[in-house]
Amino acid sequence: MPVVFSIDLRSERGFSMLDKPAVSTGKRKYELDVIRALAIISISMNHAVNRTYENFSYAFFEFRTIPLWSTGIKALAIVFGHIGVPLFLMISGALLLNKRIEGEEDIRNFYRHNLLSILITTEIWYVIMYCFILVFHTEWSEITPWSALSGLVSTVLFTNQTTMDSMWYMPMILCLYMLVPYVVMIVRRVSLRMFLLPCLVLYVADMVLPLVNSILKLNFVNMYLSFVPRASNLFSMYFLYVLLGYWINRGGLSRIRGRYLVLATAGCFALCTIFVFYAYTRPPQVVLDYDFPLLPILAAGVFELIRRGAHLLKGMQRPVTYLAKISFAVYFVHILIMSLLEWYFPYGSWPKPVAMLFLEAVSLTGSVLIIRPLSRSRFCRKYLFMIKG
Repeated sequence: MPVVFSIDLRSERGFSMLDKPAVSTGKRKYELDVIRALAIISISMNHAVNRTYENFSYAFFEFRTIPLWSTGIKALAIVFGHIGVPLFLMISGALLLNKRIEGEEDIRNFYRHNLLSILITTEIWYVIMYCFILVFHTEWSEITPWSALSGLVSTVLFTNQTTMDSMWYMPMILCLYMLVPYVVMIVRRVSLRMFLLPCLVLYVADMVLPLVNSILKLNFVNMYLSFVPRASNLFSMYFLYVLLGYWINRGGLSRIRGRYLVLATAGCFALCTIFVFYAYTRPPQVVLDYDFPLLPILAAGVFELIRRGAHLLKGMQRPVTYLAKISFAVYFVHILIMSLLEWYFPYGSWPKPVAMLFLEAVSLTGSVLIIRPLSRSRFCRKYLFMIKG
């Protein structure tokens, strides 16, 4: 008999269980496992919708040829699909910024055990994905042994890469990990409020102004606003999500009552969806990305709600925890399955929402079926998939 959970929206009682985070026991924190599982589902959904709908070049023309309800589903899927990366970064902040790092030896240990392991896994998958593209998506008449070899060398050296689009995440996370030890030493000595000024510069330069420029572009206003204090002179905007996760994990949102948190998160999701839908109705191409200023607020609400309500999903602990453990492996494998379906499977004539859900379901299920037997190998478990526990 299936386990059903519900929250009564008509009374205070339904929100009372969301007013305080549940206390975790054991080494694994179940609330973080739920967030990981949701994050990888979100990321794969983003890749599925991008392979089903037009999102980068012809979104306006597609808007004019498909029903409004289909565009609405597309907008909802795009917003949901952009929650995953912020959630993963916030998990990193909640865990990594609580590490004990006090000197050079601790930094070396962090680089050896954290940064190096991600670098090794990244390089392995660069090789796999390069060969995958070479075999399944390249005209062999255009390839010479020298060009194939030079392309592989360029890829593993992070220059002129030939790999899957989803791999943009790996160089970004490697750069973040280079700075994490120093941020840890700072946040252990001063209040997180001391980060407010540089974070504000990042937020304005990399999130607010891009949104303003997008709105100007969508309304055909010939104006572009630039910000002289460049965020690139500080550190990546993705660190905002890392710091946000650390702050929430330290109780930053604990004073907000459950009902207000639900309403704020739902309202933020609605505003993001409305903006995406509006962008599809205009000829200038504007794409939702991780610099959208409402996205950190939305991700923060989702993160905190799961922290408080994960115990409601205790009946699903076994599959959720397993998906969380292999989430990094799924990130690498699902894109290969989805790409093969995109290149060789004739789903183009299907209704777009059906095709999107098909790609999502098959790529996730196929990833689990591939990872499960391969992870019995110690090498695959440690270096290919980075599965811990």
